[in-house]
Amino acid sequence: MRKVTWVGVGCLVLAFVVSGFFVLQLVRSIPGAPTPIDGGPVRLDGVGLTIFASERGAGQTCTAKDANGRAIALKEPSRSEKFDNGDVYYVVAHSVEKIPAQTVDVVCTNQSATYFAGRRHTAETFLGPALTALGSFVLFGALGTVLIVVAQRKRGPRPVR
Repeated sequence: MRKVTWVGVGCLVLAFVVSGFFVLQLVRSIPGAPTPIDGGPVRLDGVGLTIFASERGAGQTCTAKDANGRAIALKEPSRSEKFDNGDVYYVVAHSVEKIPAQTVDVVCTNQSATYFAGRRHTAETFLGPALTALGSFVLFGALGTVLIVVAQRKRGPRPVR
């Protein structure tokens, strides 16, 4: 029964290690601050393109081209979106397609706002690692707990001295 107990303890340790790995993946998927577009081409570090403005309601007056010079189709968000990482950025456009990480050129004609570009923020970017971390912790944690409880019950009560 000692082996079963140690396997249970190993499963508990594995629960922390595996879920910790996916938590790190989650932290890595959190995007950094978007890059101002007035400084030339913008390097996207993830899939998709999002164009932000410094002001709410700046409007989508931007065009974008990929690394090969082809136009990137843009659409306005269907609801008001903002990104807050200390500074607040208002989303004015997303790429229609999931373009790969690359260097893009973005030009905006509205001069009353400052525009920024970054990778697209989607729920699936965050949900995958978050749910995997939770699921692996629950699975291995429950398995380890069950093995330890079973091993302790098989041993029987300890004699009182």
